[in-house]
Amino acid sequence: MRSELIGRPRTASRRMAGAMLIAAAIAGAVAIGSVSGSASGDGWEGVAVLRDSAGNKVGKVKFEGDQNGTVVKVNVNGIIVGLDGYHGLHLHANDAAGPCDPAATAGAFTNVGGHWNPTMLDHGSHAGDLPSLLVLLDGTGTARSVTGRFDPADIGGRAVILHAGPDNFGNVPSRYVTGAPPVAGADAATKGTGDAGGRIACGIVELD
Repeated sequence: MRSELIGRPRTASRRMAGAMLIAAAIAGAVAIGSVSGSASGDGWEGVAVLRDSAGNKVGKVKFEGDQNGTVVKVNVNGIIVGLDGYHGLHLHANDAAGPCDPAATAGAFTNVGGHWNPTMLDHGSHAGDLPSLLVLLDGTGTARSVTGRFDPADIGGRAVILHAGPDNFGNVPSRYVTGAPPVAGADAATKGTGDAGGRIACGIVELD
């Protein structure tokens, strides 16, 4: 009799504990679902396939975003300009909202406009400025960086451009700037482009 009386509350307690665990699990699943589906950009991805002026696929740039920022992964294979050196890499405005044009009037891929710079800052602080890519003698290169400068809604349909030369990020000593009188610091071209030179590969960001 005594064991029966003692056993009943324990059984009830176990049932209550089980019900509480199930409720907590359901609540947690709902919370996770609401975060992953939020407008904050959690879990979004985008990819730009890079092609040279001959239409050859030479790499891709992948964007993986969450609440902590955006991971940018770059892989190229087959770059034949300026091997064993750094190449500027930027998101461009692509105001024309068209594909990369290797035969654009002003030069390959110039139809995608200048660097994406919604805040109108000098180069190095453009929202579209990315770390330069080191391309090895065999034409390959990889890079990984993290940025908090943009969300998925910002870059879908924009162009990623790989340049022929290195990017100085606007850091030009005054002794290099010509003029009468000499201008202190970077000139207008450097402030706009980082002097990275021509455009050798282009790809449009497509969001998943």
